Amino acid sequence: MNFEGGGVPTLRPVVAETDRRPERPVLRRHPESGWPSYSDMVSRVAVLERAPVFFGLPSGTLRAQARRLRRTRVAPGEMIVYQGEPGDTIFFIEQGRCRIVVEKPPGAVTVAVLSEGDFFGEGACLLNRPQQASVYAQAECTLLAIDRPSLHAVVGNKDRALLEELRDLADQRFKAFADTTLQATWGLLLKEGTVVGVYSPKGGSGGTCISLNVVGSLARRYPGQVLLLDLDFPYSHAALLAGLVPTNCLARMGSVPVEAFDEVLLSAVLYHKGGPMILPGALRPEEADEVTPELITRAIAVLRKTFRYIVVDLGVTITDSTLALFDLTQHVVLVTAPDLSAVKSAADAIDILNQLGTPHDRLSVVLNHRSAGAAVTRPAVERMLKREVDVDIAFDGPRPEQAAIDGAILSVTNPRSEVTKGSETLAAILEGKHGTGPIFKPSSDGSRAAAAPAQST
Repeated sequence: MNFEGGGVPTLRPVVAETDRRPERPVLRRHPESGWPSYSDMVSRVAVLERAPVFFGLPSGTLRAQARRLRRTRVAPGEMIVYQGEPGDTIFFIEQGRCRIVVEKPPGAVTVAVLSEGDFFGEGACLLNRPQQASVYAQAECTLLAIDRPSLHAVVGNKDRALLEELRDLADQRFKAFADTTLQATWGLLLKEGTVVGVYSPKGGSGGTCISLNVVGSLARRYPGQVLLLDLDFPYSHAALLAGLVPTNCLARMGSVPVEAFDEVLLSAVLYHKGGPMILPGALRPEEADEVTPELITRAIAVLRKTFRYIVVDLGVTITDSTLALFDLTQHVVLVTAPDLSAVKSAADAIDILNQLGTPHDRLSVVLNHRSAGAAVTRPAVERMLKREVDVDIAFDGPRPEQAAIDGAILSVTNPRSEVTKGSETLAAILEGKHGTGPIFKPSSDGSRAAAAPAQST
């Protein structure tokens, strides 16, 4: 990846998380290679005018600064700046989105998602502090960058107020990101459960089936510590598909007094003999409207303190409640089928999730083959989605339908099922991102048997 015209640090690709820190980037500066074209200057000035603090500069100062900007294009997932390293460059986002991540044991915290008109790097550039956070390109980005010498050469003594405003802004951001990191880290230290949202943007793709079976796979690892919250409205049938008869639901909790809410909520949870726990969202279609964003937030706060994983079946419709849940999830699973309309809906959903700030590595795509013949091949699906498929579940014949009739969960009862294999793969991905690693070990007959369950959190 190169800069057009040189003049700022060369960016490095993302590396695997190891104990070895990557080498510091080499600074390369070259003289101006020529004046930007008129249209390019208009574009550069427009970017500066959208940025906080810079929009009030005199037009002459904006043009002088725009001439010194250097443009670079960054691929999705690539790291732009590294936490803890020095920096002397401010980056303006011309196109795309960037994610700011603070690495603080025991995990990493996303403190902001920036888009067009935002900038970053001002703290290290102007306050001479190490980079407070790492910055990743969440989507393909076009950045405009200016280094410290070029900034001072333009501003000089006549616009020193700009530098002071930038320093004040950098200090405010530093404190805000530190506060956000501290709050999020307390949640990690308290070992609160991970919320996983399963979203299927087109009906018939098997979202409920995947939700139920990944809960079964996780529950084999952690019996009694994995819950399915069924918000697939208007019909929440996960409990019935698992052979359970619900008598209470989340929708009826809205009027419960605060002091009794925890006890009443947990009393509505159903226990499956295979280990999974299920909480219905509503028992009748008309009750779905009673599940408000506020009620979901209250319920999730309780469930995170009680269970290791909370898997939420979000159904097919994006509602206010769905949006509230997206804000509370640590991972989103997108389920699609290999047909044209389902893949198109999935591509639209990925765009929406990106706009909502869902990190690239916290979204997993499941391609679920509901019939023997796939109308769209996996490579074609990946081209349409502009990302790889994480889990590819082969056609499983009549097993899913028969399991629904029998009230069985395939991942609990049938290890040879294709749905089981896909659910195990998805569970391993979730464990790798949010858990303590696999706890399954091979038995004497070659099958996989569960080791002793981890202690409850």
